[in-house]
Amino acid sequence: MNNYKKALSMIDTAKTIAVFSHISYDCDALGSMFGLYEFLKSKGKIVEMFLDDTINEPDTTIFENSLLSKELKTYDLCIITDTNVIDRIGKYSDFFAKHKNTLRLDHHKGYFNIATVEIVEDFSSASEVILNLIEKMGENPSQTVATYLFAGITSDTDRFITSNVNNKTYEHALKLVNYGADTEKVNNCIFKTKSLSSEKIRALIFQRLKTYDDDIAISYVRLKDLKKYGLNQNKIDYANDLIYLENINISCLLKQFDKNTYKCSLRSKTGYSASLIAEAFGGGGHQMASGCKIKGSRKKVTKKLLKVIRKFYK
Repeated sequence: MNNYKKALSMIDTAKTIAVFSHISYDCDALGSMFGLYEFLKSKGKIVEMFLDDTINEPDTTIFENSLLSKELKTYDLCIITDTNVIDRIGKYSDFFAKHKNTLRLDHHKGYFNIATVEIVEDFSSASEVILNLIEKMGENPSQTVATYLFAGITSDTDRFITSNVNNKTYEHALKLVNYGADTEKVNNCIFKTKSLSSEKIRALIFQRLKTYDDDIAISYVRLKDLKKYGLNQNKIDYANDLIYLENINISCLLKQFDKNTYKCSLRSKTGYSASLIAEAFGGGGHQMASGCKIKGSRKKVTKKLLKVIRKFYK
C-alpha cells in the first residue's frame, strides 16, 4: 500500500482529527492547515487546528484566530503540515511525537520519520500537497478551501517568481482559480496591505545592510526594534528583498529571537544553496530559502555565518 492509500485509509477511519502547523508561520503553513481543516470538516470529521502562534493582521482577513483550538483532547489521528521538524510546532511537539497515529503532509525534502505515514511531494508549497490529497479522494475543494490553498501557493512562491516554481505550480494554481479561489482577497491580504510600522522596519533593515565578498548581504532586526513598532517576528518578512539585490548570491536576515540567539532567514540564487548553509547550523528548508537558529551576539553570529558560507563557496 503506497503512502497516499495509507493516508486516505487513516483519514477515512478517523472520526476525530487534530491538525498542526509550524511556529513563525507563513501563509503556506496557514493555507495548508486551514485548507485541510475546512475540507475534513466538510466530510463530517470532528477537526481541531493548533498553532503555537498568534495570527496577525492583515493575515486575519483570510485566516481567523477564532478557528484555532487551544486545549488538546483525544484524537484518532494527528496531522502535521508544512514542516519536517516536530519541534517547529512548539508546545504541541510532545503530544504529536507520542501519538500513535500521525500523518505528515509536506513539501520540504528529507524524511525524518516524524510521523507514522509521510507524504512529501516536490511541489512549490504544502498547500499543493493538500490539493493533491483532496483530488486523490475523488473530491474537489470548496471555494473557501481553494482560497486557503491559493494563499499558500502564492505566498510560498512570492507571486510565482521563486526558483521552485514549475509547470505543476501553475497547473495547481489554475485549478484553484477554477474552483473559485478568491484571488483578489488573497492578493490584497498578502501583497497589497502593508503597515507603516512594518515598512519602517524594512527601512531599518536596508539601512543596516552590509555586504561581504561582493555577493553576500546580511542585515538584522533586534527585539527592541520590534517592541518599538509593536510588531512580532511573523511581521518581518523581508528576507526575499535582500536576495533580489543586484549581484547578491547569498543573503541572510538575522532576527533576534532572545538575548543570545538569532533566527536566520537565508536566501540564495541559482548555483548556491541556502539549505546547505542552514543545515550546517541544524536548520533546513528549501534549496534557495532556508532557516536556522544560531546562538551568540549579532557580531558572533555574523562571523559564524560568513565562516560557513566561505567554506562552501569561497
